[in-house]
Amino acid sequence: MRAALAILAVAATAAAQTTDLAAKLHRAVVHVQTIDRELERALQLRQAAAPLVKLRECRIFQPYTLVVSGVAISEKEILTVALHPRADLRILVTYHDGRQVEAQLVGTDPLSNLALISVAQPHADHLALGGEAVARGDTLRMVGYEVEGREAHPVAVAGSVNRAQIPVPIRDLYGVTRCGSIVLGSSFAVATTEGQPNVGSACVDEEGRLVGLVVAGMPTRLVPDPDRAGQWTRVEVRFAVPAARLGRVVRDLRAYGRVIRSQFGIQFRAVDEALRSHFDLPASAASLTYVQPEGPAARAGLQQHDILLTMDGQEYRDAHELGEAMSEKPPETPVRFDVLRAGARVSLTAIPAEWK
Repeated sequence: MRAALAILAVAATAAAQTTDLAAKLHRAVVHVQTIDRELERALQLRQAAAPLVKLRECRIFQPYTLVVSGVAISEKEILTVALHPRADLRILVTYHDGRQVEAQLVGTDPLSNLALISVAQPHADHLALGGEAVARGDTLRMVGYEVEGREAHPVAVAGSVNRAQIPVPIRDLYGVTRCGSIVLGSSFAVATTEGQPNVGSACVDEEGRLVGLVVAGMPTRLVPDPDRAGQWTRVEVRFAVPAARLGRVVRDLRAYGRVIRSQFGIQFRAVDEALRSHFDLPASAASLTYVQPEGPAARAGLQQHDILLTMDGQEYRDAHELGEAMSEKPPETPVRFDVLRAGARVSLTAIPAEWK
């Protein structure tokens, strides 16, 4: 009898902890609405004198309203998706209890599609950033806000990490980014058969640790059902930046209001797996497809068709991770590359410039 009571007590404690965890996650996730003040003023003018004022006459070049999720990472900081850095923004944050406060933009990073905002009033519940990694097959929970009509409410859906290295097209609506896509090489994709919260939602593991932030998604797609041969199922796919990468972006946004990255003036692609295996090349081996004339790599002597083997003597998980590691090297700091050229290994030193 005592053993049965003990088991029931443990089960009750576990259930209470799970309930407390779910409540904390919902409290830490917020609803973020961003409105361009120029658009607001133009609409007010139009309402006051509709026959006389046309929106295009108000010189609104980049008006928009954005509704996303965000996650509190400290008492006064919220991490969300990228906001327009040049617009006159009014940012409204709504907590789980309906309380609404205004926020200020600390900095935005269009390349990772992340932004950091701050609120004047402390927010008690937050999820600390960590360096946790996720692996294919891991089960995660996405917690964010879902909008139905004019109402927004927190929701959580379960998903599994099922793929990586997928180019994610990012719509360049406001001329913020110079790249056509973000290749989430060391990031991850989460697929579910349920509806999805907004971008900006938190990805947490089964223990409630923040392991990523959702920055983009793809339209619903049909895929073969793994449990039913010959059947198809609809899945939603969301792409998240992992916690370790979030930490680096947050550190730079706090310090500079932007992320400092290096660029070498090269483009490359992963070496074919069969070729890599035949010549016993590292997993991150990458073939240079373009070397910018007079760029840092060209000045160092790197050439098209060179195969990058290591950077500063280090190998990486894949070519995408190598590329992200290259961007994290401090500008104007020497970086040594070991390359394979015409069957011979060559060591060259390049000094990267700041990516702008």
